[in-house]
Amino acid sequence: MNRLFAAVLFAVLILSVGCSGRDGKDEPTVTTSPASPGATASAVTGTATVAATATRGAALPKGVSHATLTSGGLERTYRLFVPSNAKASDKLPLVIGLHGGLGWGDQFAANSNFETLAEAEGFIVAFPDGTNRTWNAGSCCGQASSKNIDDVGFLASLIQHLAATLPVDGNRIYMTGHSNGGMMSFRFGCERPDLVRGVAPVAGSLEIPKCQPTRGTSLLAIHGDADQNHPIEGGEGDRSIAGVPFVSMDDSLSRWTGGMQCEANPSHSTSGALTTTLWKGCRDGATATFIVIADADHPWPGGVARAGVQDRVSDKLDATLAVWSFFKTLR
Repeated sequence: MNRLFAAVLFAVLILSVGCSGRDGKDEPTVTTSPASPGATASAVTGTATVAATATRGAALPKGVSHATLTSGGLERTYRLFVPSNAKASDKLPLVIGLHGGLGWGDQFAANSNFETLAEAEGFIVAFPDGTNRTWNAGSCCGQASSKNIDDVGFLASLIQHLAATLPVDGNRIYMTGHSNGGMMSFRFGCERPDLVRGVAPVAGSLEIPKCQPTRGTSLLAIHGDADQNHPIEGGEGDRSIAGVPFVSMDDSLSRWTGGMQCEANPSHSTSGALTTTLWKGCRDGATATFIVIADADHPWPGGVARAGVQDRVSDKLDATLAVWSFFKTLR
Protein backbone atom coordinates (compact mmCIF):
# COMPACT_ATOMS: atom_id res chain seq x y z
CA MET A 1 0.00 0.00 0.00
CA ASN A 2 2.85 2.39 0.83
CA ARG A 3 4.34 1.81 -2.61
CA LEU A 4 1.00 2.43 -4.30
CA PHE A 5 0.46 5.62 -2.32
CA ALA A 6 3.91 6.91 -3.17
CA ALA A 7 3.32 6.19 -6.84
CA VAL A 8 0.01 8.03 -6.76
CA LEU A 9 1.47 11.08 -5.11
CA PHE A 10 4.22 11.12 -7.70
CA ALA A 11 1.56 10.93 -10.42
CA VAL A 12 -0.34 13.86 -8.88
CA LEU A 13 2.82 15.92 -8.82
CA ILE A 14 3.68 15.12 -12.43
CA LEU A 15 0.16 15.64 -13.76
CA SER A 16 -0.26 18.91 -11.95
CA VAL A 17 2.83 20.48 -13.46
CA GLY A 18 2.48 19.71 -17.41
CA CYS A 19 -25.42 33.46 -3.12
CA SER A 20 -23.99 36.40 -1.27
CA GLY A 21 -25.34 38.64 1.50
CA ARG A 22 -23.55 41.93 2.02
CA ASP A 23 -20.90 42.80 -0.50
CA GLY A 24 -18.02 41.94 1.82
CA LYS A 25 -16.18 45.16 0.98
CA ASP A 26 -16.35 46.57 4.50
CA GLU A 27 -13.02 46.51 6.29
CA PRO A 28 -12.85 43.56 8.70
CA THR A 29 -12.06 43.98 12.38
CA VAL A 30 -10.26 41.27 14.31
CA THR A 31 -9.99 40.18 17.92
CA THR A 32 -7.67 37.44 19.07
CA SER A 33 -7.62 34.88 21.86
CA PRO A 34 -4.99 35.11 24.62
CA ALA A 35 -2.87 32.63 22.66
CA SER A 36 -2.60 35.09 19.80
CA PRO A 37 -1.16 38.64 19.86
CA GLY A 38 -3.61 41.46 19.24
CA ALA A 39 -3.77 42.81 15.72
CA THR A 40 -5.68 45.35 13.74
CA ALA A 41 -6.78 44.18 10.31
CA SER A 42 -6.14 46.36 7.32
CA ALA A 43 -7.97 46.12 4.04
CA VAL A 44 -5.90 44.61 1.25
CA THR A 45 -6.87 44.94 -2.38
CA GLY A 46 -7.55 41.45 -3.73
CA THR A 47 -6.44 41.61 -7.34
CA ALA A 48 -3.99 39.23 -9.00
CA THR A 49 -2.01 38.61 -5.81
CA VAL A 50 -2.27 39.59 -2.17
CA ALA A 51 0.53 41.64 -0.66
CA ALA A 52 2.14 40.20 2.48
CA THR A 53 2.97 42.88 5.05
CA ALA A 54 3.68 41.22 8.39
CA THR A 55 3.74 43.72 11.22
CA ARG A 56 7.35 44.66 11.93
CA GLY A 57 8.51 43.69 15.41
CA ALA A 58 5.28 41.89 16.31
CA ALA A 59 5.63 38.38 17.72
CA LEU A 60 4.17 35.75 15.43
CA PRO A 61 1.33 33.68 16.94
CA LYS A 62 3.23 30.40 16.60
CA GLY A 63 1.43 27.15 17.16
CA VAL A 64 -2.34 27.10 17.58
CA SER A 65 -4.39 30.21 18.27
CA HIS A 66 -7.99 31.27 17.79
CA ALA A 67 -9.33 34.60 16.60
CA THR A 68 -12.51 36.41 15.66
CA LEU A 69 -12.99 38.46 12.51
CA THR A 70 -16.00 40.65 11.75
CA SER A 71 -16.97 40.42 8.09
CA GLY A 72 -20.22 41.33 6.39
CA GLY A 73 -21.62 42.50 9.72
CA LEU A 74 -21.13 39.08 11.32
CA GLU A 75 -18.62 37.93 13.92
CA ARG A 76 -16.72 34.97 12.49
CA THR A 77 -14.17 32.70 14.16
CA TYR A 78 -11.19 30.67 12.98
CA ARG A 79 -8.34 28.49 14.20
CA LEU A 80 -4.81 29.40 13.09
CA PHE A 81 -1.60 27.39 13.02
CA VAL A 82 1.82 28.96 12.40
CA PRO A 83 4.86 26.63 12.34
CA SER A 84 7.31 26.95 15.21
CA ASN A 85 10.27 27.99 13.03
CA ALA A 86 8.39 30.76 11.18
CA LYS A 87 10.02 34.19 11.06
CA ALA A 88 8.51 37.58 10.29
CA SER A 89 10.87 37.87 7.31
CA ASP A 90 9.58 34.62 5.74
CA LYS A 91 7.19 34.29 2.81
CA LEU A 92 5.24 31.16 3.67
CA PRO A 93 2.42 29.36 1.85
CA LEU A 94 -1.05 29.70 3.35
CA VAL A 95 -3.67 26.94 3.25
CA ILE A 96 -7.31 27.62 4.16
CA GLY A 97 -9.03 24.40 5.31
CA LEU A 98 -12.83 24.27 5.36
CA HIS A 99 -14.69 21.76 7.52
CA GLY A 100 -17.65 19.73 6.30
CA GLY A 101 -21.30 20.23 7.19
CA LEU A 102 -21.88 20.01 10.97
CA GLY A 103 -18.13 20.18 11.47
CA TRP A 104 -16.01 23.05 12.80
CA GLY A 105 -12.48 24.36 12.47
CA ASP A 106 -10.96 22.53 15.45
CA GLN A 107 -12.59 19.29 14.34
CA PHE A 108 -11.27 19.52 10.79
CA ALA A 109 -7.79 20.37 12.07
CA ALA A 110 -7.78 17.17 14.12
CA ASN A 111 -9.50 15.06 11.46
CA SER A 112 -7.18 16.06 8.60
CA ASN A 113 -3.93 16.33 10.63
CA PHE A 114 -2.91 19.29 8.45
CA GLU A 115 -1.06 20.96 11.32
CA THR A 116 1.49 18.15 11.67
CA LEU A 117 2.25 18.50 7.96
CA ALA A 118 2.31 22.30 8.21
CA GLU A 119 4.92 22.11 10.97
CA ALA A 120 7.08 19.70 8.95
CA GLU A 121 6.70 21.50 5.61
CA GLY A 122 6.69 25.09 6.83
CA PHE A 123 3.31 26.53 5.84
CA ILE A 124 0.55 28.40 7.65
CA VAL A 125 -2.91 26.86 7.85
CA ALA A 126 -6.20 28.41 8.97
CA PHE A 127 -9.46 26.62 9.76
CA PRO A 128 -12.42 29.02 9.70
CA ASP A 129 -15.82 28.15 11.16
CA GLY A 130 -18.99 28.18 9.08
CA THR A 131 -22.33 29.64 10.19
CA ASN A 132 -24.11 27.08 12.36
CA ARG A 133 -21.40 24.66 11.15
CA THR A 134 -22.33 25.07 7.48
CA TRP A 135 -21.07 26.97 4.40
CA ASN A 136 -23.06 28.78 1.74
CA ALA A 137 -21.73 26.88 -1.25
CA GLY A 138 -24.73 27.81 -3.40
CA SER A 139 -27.61 25.35 -3.26
CA CYS A 140 -26.08 23.81 -0.12
CA CYS A 141 -25.91 23.80 2.86
CA GLY A 142 -28.06 24.44 5.93
CA GLN A 143 -28.54 27.87 7.48
CA ALA A 144 -25.54 29.33 5.68
CA SER A 145 -27.31 28.73 2.37
CA SER A 146 -30.88 29.43 3.51
CA LYS A 147 -29.82 32.73 5.13
CA ASN A 148 -27.69 33.65 2.11
CA ILE A 149 -24.55 34.17 4.21
CA ASP A 150 -21.71 35.85 2.32
CA ASP A 151 -19.10 33.16 2.90
CA VAL A 152 -17.18 34.15 -0.23
CA GLY A 153 -16.80 37.62 1.26
CA PHE A 154 -15.81 36.23 4.67
CA LEU A 155 -13.13 33.93 3.26
CA ALA A 156 -11.78 36.72 1.07
CA SER A 157 -11.56 38.98 4.14
CA LEU A 158 -9.84 36.23 6.12
CA ILE A 159 -7.24 35.67 3.40
CA GLN A 160 -6.63 39.40 3.09
CA HIS A 161 -6.25 39.81 6.84
CA LEU A 162 -3.85 36.89 7.24
CA ALA A 163 -1.79 38.03 4.25
CA ALA A 164 -1.55 41.51 5.75
CA THR A 165 -0.54 40.45 9.26
CA LEU A 166 1.48 37.22 8.79
CA PRO A 167 4.52 36.36 6.63
CA VAL A 168 2.40 34.98 3.78
CA ASP A 169 3.54 34.56 0.18
CA GLY A 170 0.70 36.07 -1.85
CA ASN A 171 1.54 33.78 -4.78
CA ARG A 172 1.07 30.65 -2.67
CA ILE A 173 -2.38 30.87 -1.14
CA TYR A 174 -4.56 27.77 -1.44
CA MET A 175 -7.94 26.46 -0.28
CA THR A 176 -9.19 22.96 0.43
CA GLY A 177 -12.27 21.57 2.12
CA HIS A 178 -14.26 18.46 2.90
CA SER A 179 -17.86 17.79 1.88
CA ASN A 180 -19.76 21.10 2.35
CA GLY A 181 -16.32 22.70 2.78
CA GLY A 182 -15.24 21.12 -0.49
CA MET A 183 -18.27 22.66 -2.17
CA MET A 184 -17.32 26.01 -0.69
CA SER A 185 -13.75 25.75 -2.01
CA PHE A 186 -15.17 24.89 -5.45
CA ARG A 187 -17.33 28.02 -5.33
CA PHE A 188 -14.53 30.24 -4.05
CA GLY A 189 -12.26 29.09 -6.87
CA CYS A 190 -14.87 30.17 -9.40
CA GLU A 191 -15.72 33.50 -7.77
CA ARG A 192 -12.39 34.64 -6.29
CA PRO A 193 -9.63 32.93 -8.29
CA ASP A 194 -7.60 36.13 -7.92
CA LEU A 195 -7.00 35.19 -4.28
CA VAL A 196 -6.04 31.50 -4.54
CA ARG A 197 -3.47 29.73 -6.69
CA GLY A 198 -5.36 26.45 -6.39
CA VAL A 199 -8.31 24.74 -4.70
CA ALA A 200 -8.76 21.11 -3.64
CA PRO A 201 -12.32 20.03 -2.82
CA VAL A 202 -12.65 16.56 -1.29
CA ALA A 203 -16.01 14.74 -1.37
CA GLY A 204 -17.75 17.91 -2.51
CA SER A 205 -19.33 19.21 -5.72
CA LEU A 206 -19.75 22.56 -7.47
CA GLU A 207 -23.13 23.80 -6.28
CA ILE A 208 -23.44 27.05 -8.23
CA PRO A 209 -25.06 27.05 -11.70
CA LYS A 210 -22.08 28.50 -13.58
CA CYS A 211 -18.37 28.94 -13.03
CA GLN A 212 -17.42 32.34 -14.45
CA PRO A 213 -13.91 33.10 -13.17
CA THR A 214 -12.04 36.31 -13.86
CA ARG A 215 -8.80 34.34 -14.23
CA GLY A 216 -7.54 30.77 -14.09
CA THR A 217 -6.77 28.77 -10.96
CA SER A 218 -5.86 25.10 -10.64
CA LEU A 219 -8.03 22.34 -9.24
CA LEU A 220 -7.53 18.97 -7.57
CA ALA A 221 -10.85 17.28 -6.82
CA ILE A 222 -10.96 13.96 -4.92
CA HIS A 223 -14.05 11.77 -4.51
CA GLY A 224 -14.81 8.19 -3.52
CA ASP A 225 -16.99 6.09 -5.81
CA ALA A 226 -18.76 4.50 -2.80
CA ASP A 227 -19.68 7.79 -1.08
CA GLN A 228 -23.06 7.28 0.61
CA ASN A 229 -23.42 10.88 1.80
CA HIS A 230 -22.55 12.59 -1.48
CA PRO A 231 -22.89 10.09 -4.35
CA ILE A 232 -20.35 10.64 -7.07
CA GLU A 233 -23.18 10.44 -9.61
CA GLY A 234 -25.12 13.17 -7.78
CA GLY A 235 -28.50 13.20 -6.08
CA GLU A 236 -29.19 12.38 -2.43
CA GLY A 237 -27.18 9.62 -0.81
CA ASP A 238 -28.46 6.97 1.59
CA ARG A 239 -26.81 8.81 4.47
CA SER A 240 -27.18 12.37 3.17
CA ILE A 241 -28.24 14.91 5.80
CA ALA A 242 -28.24 18.05 3.64
CA GLY A 243 -31.72 17.48 2.20
CA VAL A 244 -30.71 18.59 -1.31
CA PRO A 245 -29.83 16.63 -4.46
CA PHE A 246 -26.14 17.18 -5.13
CA VAL A 247 -24.65 18.00 -8.51
CA SER A 248 -22.81 15.01 -9.98
CA MET A 249 -19.04 15.16 -10.15
CA ASP A 250 -19.22 14.83 -13.95
CA ASP A 251 -21.38 17.96 -14.12
CA SER A 252 -19.22 19.73 -11.52
CA LEU A 253 -16.05 19.11 -13.53
CA SER A 254 -17.82 20.11 -16.74
CA ARG A 255 -18.87 23.44 -15.21
CA TRP A 256 -15.39 24.04 -13.81
CA THR A 257 -13.35 23.09 -16.88
CA GLY A 258 -15.75 24.99 -19.13
CA GLY A 259 -15.43 28.13 -17.04
CA MET A 260 -11.66 27.73 -16.79
CA GLN A 261 -11.44 27.19 -20.56
CA CYS A 262 -9.61 23.87 -20.24
CA GLU A 263 -8.92 21.55 -23.14
CA ALA A 264 -11.86 19.46 -24.30
CA ASN A 265 -10.13 16.06 -24.24
CA PRO A 266 -8.57 15.20 -20.88
CA SER A 267 -6.20 12.29 -20.27
CA HIS A 268 -7.08 9.32 -18.06
CA SER A 269 -4.91 6.95 -16.05
CA THR A 270 -5.43 4.28 -13.38
CA SER A 271 -3.06 3.13 -10.66
CA GLY A 272 -4.45 0.63 -8.20
CA ALA A 273 -7.54 2.08 -6.54
CA LEU A 274 -7.04 5.53 -8.04
CA THR A 275 -8.31 6.77 -11.40
CA THR A 276 -7.04 10.19 -12.45
CA THR A 277 -8.42 12.55 -15.10
CA LEU A 278 -6.30 15.53 -16.11
CA TRP A 279 -7.28 18.63 -18.08
CA LYS A 280 -4.44 20.81 -19.34
CA GLY A 281 -4.44 24.10 -21.22
CA CYS A 282 -6.78 25.86 -18.82
CA ARG A 283 -6.90 29.62 -18.51
CA ASP A 284 -3.67 31.31 -17.35
CA GLY A 285 -1.77 28.01 -17.42
CA ALA A 286 -3.97 26.29 -14.83
CA THR A 287 -4.80 22.57 -14.77
CA ALA A 288 -7.71 20.53 -13.43
CA THR A 289 -7.21 17.07 -11.91
CA PHE A 290 -9.90 14.67 -10.68
CA ILE A 291 -9.00 11.59 -8.63
CA VAL A 292 -11.63 8.91 -8.01
CA ILE A 293 -10.87 6.49 -5.16
CA ALA A 294 -12.34 3.03 -5.66
CA ASP A 295 -14.56 1.77 -2.82
CA ALA A 296 -14.03 4.95 -0.77
CA ASP A 297 -16.85 6.33 1.37
CA HIS A 298 -17.43 9.94 2.47
CA PRO A 299 -14.81 10.61 5.22
CA TRP A 300 -11.59 12.52 4.55
CA PRO A 301 -9.35 9.84 2.95
CA GLY A 302 -6.48 8.81 5.19
CA GLY A 303 -7.78 11.04 7.98
CA VAL A 304 -8.57 10.42 11.62
CA ALA A 305 -12.05 8.96 12.08
CA ARG A 306 -14.53 11.33 13.73
CA ALA A 307 -15.96 10.16 17.05
CA GLY A 308 -19.44 8.75 16.65
CA VAL A 309 -19.22 8.54 12.84
CA GLN A 310 -19.35 5.01 11.48
CA ASP A 311 -18.34 5.75 7.85
CA ARG A 312 -15.24 3.92 6.67
CA VAL A 313 -12.09 6.01 6.31
CA SER A 314 -10.34 4.99 3.09
CA ASP A 315 -6.66 4.03 3.37
CA LYS A 316 -6.13 4.12 -0.40
CA LEU A 317 -4.98 7.76 -0.34
CA ASP A 318 -3.80 10.25 2.27
CA ALA A 319 -5.81 13.25 1.08
CA THR A 320 -3.90 15.70 3.30
CA LEU A 321 -0.56 14.74 1.80
CA ALA A 322 -1.99 14.51 -1.73
CA VAL A 323 -3.57 17.98 -1.47
CA TRP A 324 -0.38 19.57 -0.14
CA SER A 325 1.75 17.77 -2.75
CA PHE A 326 -0.54 19.23 -5.42
CA PHE A 327 -0.38 22.73 -3.95
CA LYS A 328 3.42 22.59 -3.87
CA THR A 329 3.52 22.20 -7.66
CA LEU A 330 1.65 25.48 -8.19
CA ARG A 331 4.01 28.44 -8.52
